[in-house]
Amino acid sequence: MTLGAKLKQARADHQLTQQAVATQVAVSRQTISSWETGKSFPDIDSLVTLSNLYGISLDTLIKEDIGMLDYLRKSEILRKLRPIHQSMQILNFLFLIILAAAFFNLLSVLFMQKFEAQLSSLPPAEQRWQSGWLSSLISNLLITGAFVATYWWPVSPSVATTLSSLALFSWLIWFILWFGHLTHRLKISEDKFNKQKND
Repeated sequence: MTLGAKLKQARADHQLTQQAVATQVAVSRQTISSWETGKSFPDIDSLVTLSNLYGISLDTLIKEDIGMLDYLRKSEILRKLRPIHQSMQILNFLFLIILAAAFFNLLSVLFMQKFEAQLSSLPPAEQRWQSGWLSSLISNLLITGAFVATYWWPVSPSVATTLSSLALFSWLIWFILWFGHLTHRLKISEDKFNKQKND
């Protein structure tokens, strides 16, 4: 016998209308009808109220109804998963804050480099390398470390994708800085060699 059939039989035995039961359980009459026809299941609090109202134990009510047992198991699993889901949302939010802070920090560094370039007598490539290589390297290592950590510390796919894109972009910038510096050094060496050769 299903839970719905037991609820309907118990209500009939107590000569109660669906509306009277709905008032006792603090739900609508349609909800009581849905429970009795098996279209939906009551939550645990409503089950306790119905058990007290009809004088039937919970074990008797839900026994033999596989659908109700599955519903209760799913509800319990969802209840246990809810704190984990909330924690992951908070972590994702913190990740986004860190990424935003890193982005604004990068913008600040770029503006400072532009200002320093106006005051320095060094070539632009050398200025960029001297003022940006260490901060860029540290930022790249942090971002890459955060991206690698997503394999052991699950985050949302959007955060992992953002981190991977940011890591690739950051390493590309660092490579451009290094390549400009290397090219400038090679040009200086070539100029020195040509000067010595001409002398």
